[in-house]
Parts: sequence; C-alpha cells; structure tokens
Amino acid sequence: MKRNLIFLLLAILNCVLISAQAGNVGVNTPNPGSKFTVNGSFAAAYSSVATSGPVGADDYYIAYSSGSNGTLTLPAAINGLGNFIGRTYHFKNTGTANFSVAANGSELIDNQSGAGVASINVPPGYYAFFISKGLTTGTTWELILLSSSDSLPAAASTYAFSTVSTTTRQTMPATTGPYIATEIVYPQGMVVNTGNALNTSTGRFTAPTNGYYMFYGSTQFDNGSLPGNPAFSFALLYLIKNFSTTPNNVLVQSYQNNPGSLVGTNVSCITYLNAGETISMAAVAAVASGTTYQIVVSSLYGYKIAN
Repeated sequence: MKRNLIFLLLAILNCVLISAQAGNVGVNTPNPGSKFTVNGSFAAAYSSVATSGPVGADDYYIAYSSGSNGTLTLPAAINGLGNFIGRTYHFKNTGTANFSVAANGSELIDNQSGAGVASINVPPGYYAFFISKGLTTGTTWELILLSSSDSLPAAASTYAFSTVSTTTRQTMPATTGPYIATEIVYPQGMVVNTGNALNTSTGRFTAPTNGYYMFYGSTQFDNGSLPGNPAFSFALLYLIKNFSTTPNNVLVQSYQNNPGSLVGTNVSCITYLNAGETISMAAVAAVASGTTYQIVVSSLYGYKIAN
C-alpha cells in the first residue's frame, strides 16, 4: 500500500512540475524567470449576468448579457490588511442594452481625461478592463482599456438628431470687413432629437458624453426675396466647435466664390467632443449691395459613432 502511494505521488509530480528558484514560483517550468511563471494554459473565473449587482472577490471575467440597462459595481477599497492593489476585472457587454461599470460609493475611476468619473458606460459589443490602484479615496480604479469587438458601435443608436429643413428665411448680417459668422437656427423643429442634444433656438448641438461624433449640414444662400436680389461676392458655410467661446474654431468649411444670388452648399465632418462641448453650423457672406443676406432650406443631422 505504501509503495502504491509513493508511485501515485511520483506520477502526479511527473505530470505537473512546480518549482521555485530565487524567490520565483513556476508551474511546468524548472527555471521560472518571474515571480510567477506558468508554462501552459491559464484559467480564471467566468460568469454571465443579466442584472445589476456587485462585483466580488471571486469574479474575474463578467459577461453582461441583458436586454435591459444595468450597473455592475466594483468592490469598495480596503485600507490596510486586505488591500487588493493590482486586482483586475474584465467585462464584456454581450447583450443588447447599455450597462455601466461603477466605482463604489464616492470612489472614482481614472479614465485619463480629468479628475475621474463615477462610472464607465460599456455599450453592446464593448469590452472593458479595470485594475485597482490600491488607493482608498479618489480614483481607486483605473480604466486600462475600453474597446469594441466591431470597428464602431451601431451609429444610429447613440444620440441621433436631425432637424426639420427650414422653410422660413433667416436674415443675417453681411460681411463688409472682418468676417461676421452667424449661427444657423432651426425654427421648424426636429425630426429626432435624442436627449434634446440640439437646441433649435441657438442651433447648437451639445455632446451628452465624450466620444466621436459625425455631423452633416446644408443650406441655401438665397437673396431672391431681398430688394434687388443682390449677388453674393462669396458665401461660406462652416461647422464650428464651441462657438460661444471660440467662434473662429472652424472644423470644416465650404467656400463659394461669386455664386450669383442663389447657391446651395454643404459641410460634414467627424470630430471628438468632450461632454458639454458644442457644434453649430454657421454662415458668412458678402453681397454686392445692401447689408444683409438670407439663407433657407437649412438642415443639420448627426450622431455619436464611437467612444
């Protein structure tokens, strides 16, 4: 019996080699070069959830598979014995709704773009990777990676907006010296305005969240209703970022030289916006006579395309 036990023990050790060298531990390797070296496959806890809840010490990779929005809350920081600096968690949104990964209580997540955020939104198809910084206040967790399985998320699903094409003419001051840019407004309202992100009275779209956005706008410079139908010396259509503070921050423009008294034009761009930053379409024009010009059939649409 004793000989059988010794033989069994030797057989097990022959299958799995665990060794230590100079403070390093290795599995299936006689000479581990790191503190812990595994020469073979590695397995960790996998779980799939469909409801909001806490993330625990036994979790590692969590797939959120729900059709309803939810929140998974990271563990609260521990001061002193039990501090888990360096602990990592992986999350994947395999469902059809948005979910967020939130820090516990007043703790924050370091997302590299400010003082930290309370939570990170993980859209469908996205993967997020977090690590504990070992701190007990402030940014206790760090977002390592937020990435999509596809190249881009579904474009039409995030903050889509589209104005109704204007039927009333907007009268604007003509440029006689330095350019006078005037924002275009949309009194006819909206076809769709997710989260009321576009203000029709100012013409400004305000980004609800950080990310990449696409914009397309068009208008018609039309002096057909002004006395004498004055011709345009030039007409410019802009997309401008943060017009109220930086009216010269032009992202893209369309320039028409001596187009007569009627010309249509359009502009489009993709740009990154921080939450709260604005985009508006603006016009500049000079005319052969008079001090004003008019535009009509103006429209602007867009949506968020990526984080």
